[in-house]
Amino acid sequence: MKKGIIISGIFLAAFAFSASAQKKPNTQEKPQTKQATITPTDTSLVHKGIKSLSAGDYLAAIIAFNDAIAQDPKNAEAYYRRGLAEMELGDNESSIEDFSQSLDLNNKNVDALLKRGHAKGKIGDYKGAIEDFTQVIILDPKNTDALMSMGNSKYLLSDYPGAIADFTKAIETNMAQNFEAYYKRGLAKNEWGKFKDAIADFTKVIEIYPKYNYAYFYRAYAKNNLQDFTGAIQDYSKVIQLDPLDKASYFNRGMCKFTQNDYKGALADFSKAIEIDPKFEEAYFHRGETKSYMEDMKGAEADFNTVVQMFPRSKDAYLNRGLFYLDNGESDKAVKDFNKGIELAANDKDLYYYRGLAKSAGGDESGACDDLHKAESMGQREAAFEVKRLCKKR
Repeated sequence: MKKGIIISGIFLAAFAFSASAQKKPNTQEKPQTKQATITPTDTSLVHKGIKSLSAGDYLAAIIAFNDAIAQDPKNAEAYYRRGLAEMELGDNESSIEDFSQSLDLNNKNVDALLKRGHAKGKIGDYKGAIEDFTQVIILDPKNTDALMSMGNSKYLLSDYPGAIADFTKAIETNMAQNFEAYYKRGLAKNEWGKFKDAIADFTKVIEIYPKYNYAYFYRAYAKNNLQDFTGAIQDYSKVIQLDPLDKASYFNRGMCKFTQNDYKGALADFSKAIEIDPKFEEAYFHRGETKSYMEDMKGAEADFNTVVQMFPRSKDAYLNRGLFYLDNGESDKAVKDFNKGIELAANDKDLYYYRGLAKSAGGDESGACDDLHKAESMGQREAAFEVKRLCKKR
């Protein structure tokens, strides 16, 4: 009975969460100026800084705001604007300090709170960002930027119910026709395991924006989790139609076809994924497995060998080739691969488990039981059964 390779499941895109960055125009919103006290001596300096900020000359803007603050250390507007320039230059820590200083002088500046929340998010302080966005919503309950940004932060903290609530509020408040709110809520629902609800959100995204490929991709992900492989294949095919170089969709469609025993179709999709990315490790693994099921043992071994050659420090490369050898009765080769895998990852319980099975298949019962006991002690669930089956006297 075939063991199956260890690396399996669908392949997710790492950039999934940034919907607007992928498909929406990269327009820069001009910051809204709040009323702040500006003395006659620094008015021209602040205006000069604002002009430089609008022109994208952020260093010149900072110099002008520095001069304005030197003349009037209580100029809330100058601190706020300098914080904006610092954010544009990637100096989020300094921008947080300036937004905080501006808020100390004018605690009703919603824009400063909002921008400070964004800056905190950029340095990974999602809890601090949520605190700022919460304060924005208290002052401006219909601020969809704050609602969406708070949802983003909660998503990144794995608070999926909280993120869903924020995205829902944004939709109810002002974003009923904005695809991004539904898209991000769908992502949160996927992560929370609410796959049927996620499908509804991605379907809404597609209604609003029929060419948004990520909506099809993650709707397919939800369908896959519901074992609707036919529906998932249809959505992955749509992604490929929109983006013929989407390797993840070819790979995932191949996985669905493999599950449906369409080995020829799966082989074609894994091969296409490899054509797009010749170093797509998982695609080689699964293509090798597919060839094995099609009884093309030489072709399967060639794929597993390719991975070992390309990734000689990958324990998975040796693990999966070892499983191939084990399935095909070549226990000595399997043991050698598992040995190499353990050299690279001494704490991998699966390597000990499968090496134990390979040793048992080769007649080394003592060595097999040593490995199986080791795997069991490391928490490998199947090892306990094999210990009882093979190691009764130990």
